[in-house]
Amino acid sequence: MPIDGYKIIQAVMEGSRIRESKGIIPIFGVYLSLFFVRYYNRLSFEFEKRLGEDRGPEAAAYLIAAAQECGYATFHGIRNSWEWQQLVQPMIEKPEDQIFGFTAMAEAFGWGALEVLDIQPGQSLRLQVRDSYEATGYLQDYGQAKTGKCYMLQGVAAAFMDLLYGEDYPDGCFCFQAQEVGCRAMGDLTCEFLAQKSNQGNR
Repeated sequence: MPIDGYKIIQAVMEGSRIRESKGIIPIFGVYLSLFFVRYYNRLSFEFEKRLGEDRGPEAAAYLIAAAQECGYATFHGIRNSWEWQQLVQPMIEKPEDQIFGFTAMAEAFGWGALEVLDIQPGQSLRLQVRDSYEATGYLQDYGQAKTGKCYMLQGVAAAFMDLLYGEDYPDGCFCFQAQEVGCRAMGDLTCEFLAQKSNQGNR
């Protein structure tokens, strides 16, 4: 059975109606919250800006690593949830199908329209994202960029591969690393990410 992304997105949207008193959404084994995209973008891009142009790669590396570790823990929780076992697990025929489940979840979270372009089991993942909120936000507030700006999605792409092919949780994070090979903030039509085995292994 192919992964039914629409069914997963609908389940997340239905579940997101349940809120605790502080606005926390308990769903798929994790705690989610509604967050202003522009505020998140401002924190990220101003952090990068304040470190200065010379330290731009360093700032980007910090933001990507934070996203990768967060994505690793979040989607581990999702994959081990009761909801995943009931809804998604019956659709999975091979390990790589989990990636399609992850991307449907990410789309339901509002991270953009994600499409898996290619998976080489144990080696690489090529992921395309339309309407990335990071690229949109950067263009709106700062204009066209010289480098890719989708730090969260870049880290998450690597985290997806960590969960499938890295060491057992919690030791598998950073077994893969991702590059943003195309970004709308730079003028490309879509944002595209390539996750591959890390030369450095996990940290």
